Amino acid sequence: MTSSTPTLRDVAAEAGVSPMTASNALRGKPGVKASTRAKVIAAANKLDYRINLTASMLKSGRSNIIHVIVNEFDSPFYSKLTQALSNEIVSRRLIPFIEQTQYSPDAAEHALSSNPFSGQLFDGEILHATGLGTNVPLAKLNGGRPFVLLDACEETPTVDAVNFPNEEAERAATQHLIDRGCRNIAIVGHRFAPRADLAHAQNAFALRLRGAYGALSDAGLPYDESTVFEAGDVANGITAGHAIAERILAARNGQDGTAFDGVCCANDFAAFGVIRGLADRGLRVPQDVKVIGFDGVTSGSYTTPSLSTIQVDFAQLAKFSVDMLSERIEHGNGNNSDDGKTLPPRRAIIGYQLVERESTAV
Repeated sequence: MTSSTPTLRDVAAEAGVSPMTASNALRGKPGVKASTRAKVIAAANKLDYRINLTASMLKSGRSNIIHVIVNEFDSPFYSKLTQALSNEIVSRRLIPFIEQTQYSPDAAEHALSSNPFSGQLFDGEILHATGLGTNVPLAKLNGGRPFVLLDACEETPTVDAVNFPNEEAERAATQHLIDRGCRNIAIVGHRFAPRADLAHAQNAFALRLRGAYGALSDAGLPYDESTVFEAGDVANGITAGHAIAERILAARNGQDGTAFDGVCCANDFAAFGVIRGLADRGLRVPQDVKVIGFDGVTSGSYTTPSLSTIQVDFAQLAKFSVDMLSERIEHGNGNNSDDGKTLPPRRAIIGYQLVERESTAV
């Protein structure tokens, strides 16, 4: 007679695998074929199997809860990022616990060390590092738990990191504007940095600026303080759009200005603001100025004009992140691999594609 509450053995029997394989599949452990994992998850869903968290923690010392820390929730980029991470974590029968820092190192420290569940409930953590600076002692703060940083752009990695294709993709975005005939291109994102400083860029926006500079330099186009505008969100993007428009209008009136015909933005959020700022001054996109963004947030396909962008692979970012974290959790944060060797800090860079829309149309 079968128990009214399905057990792991019931799931294994339904899927035609061993209880150990069923357990590994449900816990998202590496080494399980995707087809086998899908079969086990289907069996668990059919039987309405639920992991007994208390019993599981007592037996394995693990909660299957992954702590995800991001800068904010109220932006298209972070909505897409947290959705991708949550989907990947849940697909492995793990549980996401997500919170925000509002770009505050103090809030990041609290999330890592003072959260009521810190040190007790989380198996590992995934953090989006942009804006936290380089002086936050993450490894010490999180009590030695396994963690992966997103966009931790150190020249020499000290922790596992999954990064966006910052330099390469922003170079491609700038080159797209050049290929569309733009010869006076404004760069919106990181504050201006001279070429020598860009050589050792260690954050996402600085790397994107370096990529844009590389494309401009190769094409013999201008790059100086007058061509770079600092902005990372809609409000600052609008301000940058106003400043760019005023330079264009001054040049048209024979005054001291720059006849910008293209704008390369370090993210889509800023690009939305730039387009609004240009419109406020009577300039049209793409007829007067072409604009391209970076990230590939969904809303960019619905704006007027629709936004050309670098569409990064969020699903790949989530997979790489959870793969790395799962391996650290599986082998303990002593980082020992199956062959007994210490796993060094690893870095992966996700893929992208350039999506051409109305904002850069000829």
